[in-house]
Amino acid sequence: MDLSDSKSEARLRHDLQSWLGQNLTPEWRAQYQALDGAGQIDLLRQWQKAMHEAGFVARAWPKEYGGQDGSLNEQLIIFEELAKADAPPDVFRIGVRIIAPMLMALARPEQKDFFLPRMADGTFLWSQGFSEPGAGSDLVSLRTRAVAVDDGYVVNGQKVWNTLGQHADYCLLLARTDPEAKPHKGLSAFAVKLDSPGIRINPLRQINGRRDFNEIFFDDVKLDASALVGELNGGWGVAMTMLGFERRGVAVLGFACRQHYARLLDLAETVRLRQTGAPAIEHPGLRAKLVALGIQARIAVLNNYRFAAMVPRGGTPGPEAPMQKLHSTELNKKMHDFAFEIMKAADLSEQSSRDLFDYWGEEYITTIGMTIAGGTAQIQRTIIGERALGLPR
Repeated sequence: MDLSDSKSEARLRHDLQSWLGQNLTPEWRAQYQALDGAGQIDLLRQWQKAMHEAGFVARAWPKEYGGQDGSLNEQLIIFEELAKADAPPDVFRIGVRIIAPMLMALARPEQKDFFLPRMADGTFLWSQGFSEPGAGSDLVSLRTRAVAVDDGYVVNGQKVWNTLGQHADYCLLLARTDPEAKPHKGLSAFAVKLDSPGIRINPLRQINGRRDFNEIFFDDVKLDASALVGELNGGWGVAMTMLGFERRGVAVLGFACRQHYARLLDLAETVRLRQTGAPAIEHPGLRAKLVALGIQARIAVLNNYRFAAMVPRGGTPGPEAPMQKLHSTELNKKMHDFAFEIMKAADLSEQSSRDLFDYWGEEYITTIGMTIAGGTAQIQRTIIGERALGLPR
């Protein structure tokens, strides 16, 4: 395939680079760093709104839902340039990249009209309520119940590993609505407003010190009938559609891998080895490994475009999404492993080197979690084997 930009794509790339130069200033970054969690989320809502008004959010969505009727390739160009610019975290990714495409495919017209524009412009921050203490990769074993009543449903149960739920406005909840049906046929999906009575959200401190994840408790939470997304007892189809988009969304890490590689090069050029006093990049063995990782980082970027070309316009990702997700998350972890290999041989007598050690240490812990998010690496390999390679179960 031809990876060179068309005239319109080159113009989009230039326009976004110019916009980022004007808006992603050192002053903006300093303001963001000075804020706490809730303050950062408020600032990111403003950032999302500004990006949306400039035409850089949900680029491939239909205009009626807040998009630009653009191509998936244009959307990837935006992701690529945001990664190059080290843009602020995309806290709206769960709604915009995962839940919204599912809504376009399965939601009722009035749900699309209400939710989608407000997802795109940052009005609604969404989270995802799938995993439970006893139901992670084995999602069909979930126990949260939604019992039908005259004018809706009553929900009781618990979810865990809910990303940014403490700041979110809505949760896409998967609950059991027919306990007598086969496990995967008795589930339904609901759009739940997180300030509803009976909901308690408890942030969880992660090993990297952050509090991005939460457990959510539902105690007799009343939902209107209109909260149902898709068909009653059709939640498994909703979940599988979302997981396909989630894996493709996580796979955008291919662009992040290239940025991590740039930082890795900088690390190798900056840190000096204890034994020789020379920069790590001058060590032949370390340099050979850097070259190999650089090749894989380039492949990760190319895979983003190659797999995007394989998804029909408006279609859902196929087995290419797990392949993309597996490669980028495993590569991300390998690059951080290598950073530690450099740091173990480094002279840490200088404070700047110790600061680098702390940075890569925190990020390394985070990369391990990315091999679990959106389906574990083992799950991805199973999907690839069965759906892409046609291997027997």
